[in-house]
Amino acid sequence: MDKGITVCFLARPSFDVFSTELYSYIKNNLDNCFSGIFIVSNKKEYDFVANKIPNRIIYNVSLFMKEHWTEFDLDSLAFYEKKYECAPIWKYIYSDRFLIERSYNYCVHIAVGLFRFFEKIFDDNKVDFYYSETIATLQCYIAYLVGKKRHVQYVSQMCARGNLDFKYHYFVNDEFQHDAGLQDNYLGLQYSKEEWNRADTYLSDFEKSFTPPESEKVVKTYPKINKNFVLGPIKRFIKSFDKDLNDPCSYMYYKNYKDYTNDIKFWVNFQKYKHCYISPDYSRKFVYYPLHFQPEASTCVCAEKYEKQLFFIDSLAKSLPADVVLYVKEHHAQLGHRDPHFYQEIKKYPNVFLIDPFESSRKMVEKSYAVVTLTGTVAYEAMLLRKPVIMGGSMVFDTAPGIVKANDIYGEFMNIMKNWVQPSRDDVIKYLCALFRTYKRGNAYSQNYHEYLSDNVQLLGDSLYQYLRENMN
Repeated sequence: MDKGITVCFLARPSFDVFSTELYSYIKNNLDNCFSGIFIVSNKKEYDFVANKIPNRIIYNVSLFMKEHWTEFDLDSLAFYEKKYECAPIWKYIYSDRFLIERSYNYCVHIAVGLFRFFEKIFDDNKVDFYYSETIATLQCYIAYLVGKKRHVQYVSQMCARGNLDFKYHYFVNDEFQHDAGLQDNYLGLQYSKEEWNRADTYLSDFEKSFTPPESEKVVKTYPKINKNFVLGPIKRFIKSFDKDLNDPCSYMYYKNYKDYTNDIKFWVNFQKYKHCYISPDYSRKFVYYPLHFQPEASTCVCAEKYEKQLFFIDSLAKSLPADVVLYVKEHHAQLGHRDPHFYQEIKKYPNVFLIDPFESSRKMVEKSYAVVTLTGTVAYEAMLLRKPVIMGGSMVFDTAPGIVKANDIYGEFMNIMKNWVQPSRDDVIKYLCALFRTYKRGNAYSQNYHEYLSDNVQLLGDSLYQYLRENMN
């Protein structure tokens, strides 16, 4: 290659460790011309990266914001909205869980500051790729938008789906976590006998029994009184004096010392609505809708229209035929997180029932008339069993056989079901063959990527470097 590759790495926790180790591996083992630039949120993160990789270019978001804060105004936001063809800009601002409940002026300042920040980075340096987590914050989203205009490609390594999640990964280059290597015409491609047998075996094993993905294994626990009921308020008080947590220019951490008393809030909430859950009556004809954990990218970014799940449930409940009910199952990790008002509203619908969070999702899929989700992995699992699947958002498996994307669910459910055709088993195998072609060895879950595979840094580094070389402009 004529010139080295330059990658701008996200380096906030846990990507501070993840990105610096990937960079060091590629630089020291694969390409000594490889260059890295790092994005941090505050001085603490800056010091961590500087100590890990001396003499690197590091950009501090909060420091940049602080130096230019008075320059960020509404006129500038309108200018950037037009310049980067991202109207309405509020769609992107609302995708960020850290900006929920912030003031209007604060959101304007942060958005303008991030546009200015990434313009400076991409103008001052010849950057080829921006390496990040999945687009889950406004910071990543604006880097993606600014990068597209400047030919800086966004890239992320995502955990594979199903029970392969901590062993394999695939590449993402858009905001909806689509598999960058998956070919749309997968049904018309030719597959080797080895590829077919691998996919057939995987599907057969899934049809017989189901091992949940490592990232979704359920431990049956409820919010309970613990030591944080005493320590939480103390930690909250102490951390309320933390300089970084009181810095409005470090927006992802601003005032998050309040989270130290969440255990108390979650326990109180759970006591208010734990009586709402029932066991499903499998003799009834039902649609299965598992609630999403919130706030996170799977709804805020990938299902922006229906991110308010009560709106989606309302539209769906009003669209079901007379003999079909809606079973809504809470995400086990969300117990106590939602405001009790959420459940009170659901209980107002006569044809909607809240199901025990620890009821077997596999059994509910098998017994259901159809599975409806925004972007959940349950769509992939139901597709493997060739059940009707309707998705209200965009996600990696939204082109899989038998999955229907519904941009508007209101009044459309019956038409979708009338026109739905069950895919053949061979079509599902072809999809899996195409999917497995894109999978690379390595656990890309940044918070525990050292686990499961002892040579994980090498696997991910080799995979990333190959991708970068193949996709250089």
